[in-house]
Amino acid sequence: MFGSDDITWCDSECSATNCSRHPHNMKCKTIPHSYAYFKNTEYCPFSKVEVTTQERGWAGHLICGASCLFRRNTLVTCDNVKWVVSTVGGLPSPLDRGQMQTIGANRWYETMVFESLYDEYDDADVKKQIEFESDWCICGKTWEEVEEKYGKFVDKAANEMHEKVVDEIKKKIKEAYINAKTSDPV
Repeated sequence: MFGSDDITWCDSECSATNCSRHPHNMKCKTIPHSYAYFKNTEYCPFSKVEVTTQERGWAGHLICGASCLFRRNTLVTCDNVKWVVSTVGGLPSPLDRGQMQTIGANRWYETMVFESLYDEYDDADVKKQIEFESDWCICGKTWEEVEEKYGKFVDKAANEMHEKVVDEIKKKIKEAYINAKTSDPV
């Protein structure tokens, strides 16, 4: 365990080793990053980092996304880092009234994640895709196969898929933010 001699303060106003007013100023001399020592403690400089989400009403990706009956676009923000989670699907066929068409190879719904363009609307920068582990598509050779698997609840399954990705991305964006803030030695 480290003692008070291992801790310095970058704020000359406060030098108490148990200060709860200035934990963000605490630095550990023997570990390159304050975060490495104070991780998961009340003194962690990132313990209060907030991740927010904002639901938006337009498709975040896919050239025909605006024609999809199912569209979810969630902006996930951690300080100045912004990522877009986009799920689209349920694309009506323009040729066969009442029929659905795929949005990709045997894909009827899909979720993708992108960095923000950091424009007026924080739209998805589709050239900067973010990888994730969660399920990302609802697939089937035919629409009937998809309906057989999910019944009338295909949109519900797509919604649950989107939510799982958002949950994963919320953790991942916070990690990315913390890694960016702690990458330079103290």
